[in-house]
Amino acid sequence: MSEYGFPLSRRHLIGALATAPLLPSIARGATPSISRLMVQGRPQDTQSPYKLANILPALDKLGGVRKMRCREPYSGTAGWATYVGLARAGVRFCFTLSVRDIRKSIADMKAFVATVPNSIFAIEFPNEPDLNPVTYNGVTDKRMGFRTGNAPALMAFIKDFHAAIKVDPVLRSIPLVASNDFMQAQQAPYTDLANSHIYPTPPSDVAGRVAGFKQKVVESKTTQGIITEWGRTTGGSASNNTSPPVTIAQQATLLASDVKTAMAQSYVHTISIYELFCWKGTSEITNFGLFNTDLTPRPAVAAIRSAVGA
Repeated sequence: MSEYGFPLSRRHLIGALATAPLLPSIARGATPSISRLMVQGRPQDTQSPYKLANILPALDKLGGVRKMRCREPYSGTAGWATYVGLARAGVRFCFTLSVRDIRKSIADMKAFVATVPNSIFAIEFPNEPDLNPVTYNGVTDKRMGFRTGNAPALMAFIKDFHAAIKVDPVLRSIPLVASNDFMQAQQAPYTDLANSHIYPTPPSDVAGRVAGFKQKVVESKTTQGIITEWGRTTGGSASNNTSPPVTIAQQATLLASDVKTAMAQSYVHTISIYELFCWKGTSEITNFGLFNTDLTPRPAVAAIRSAVGA
């Protein structure tokens, strides 16, 4: 077992000399830290609030957060400049793969780190493949098949991406994050960090939910994982898909407590808040944000900042 919190092969060690360092592990008796906080962003959406001039001030108001989870960058698109601008300001990314041509994904990420070295801290396999079934090499997984261990297209993609990136001298030492929640054991040969999405209902046992994440870490045969989505919406209704809405004041109190509870556990490497900005509307999905649509901070911003001592 290495100092990074997961086993390193000889190939990993050689690759580490050529690219960014692997993730340092979190010591036992872990304490809240801004370095363990990540936010969901959408720099690829150029017609949204996720513009460079909006994102950086928001991250600073949140205490100087410099980790963002988002879709992998596509070269030649308008959003590329936003990704690069964020990276040049010190933001490091957890990129979620979108199941396009593997050669193109690797080429674009190599171009990205050539432009801004050390800007990718992790690469995550496809997001929610239970709800968004993967199509790969002419095979399409069944909806919800991932939840029952039946996702052959996803696993073929993961295996092929792993094989391709581990022979690349630029990217091969970047840690790989499992697709969230299910089939952690099956993904274990190809991943370095477990993954879960947690959307607690207001009366839920948060400590119990975090403890449940430890089982996913065990299944993944690693020592740590990333909670890539943790959210508290203020929109929608009692029939929300994630959890019933809370008030804006409750969102602040709950998220601050959530972050402290998660970061108290050394097996939680990073927790990512879903998401940075609200969108227009009153629905569940548009009201997870830490900032309102007019970019003013919600009370959760100060509460989280205090919780991590920033």
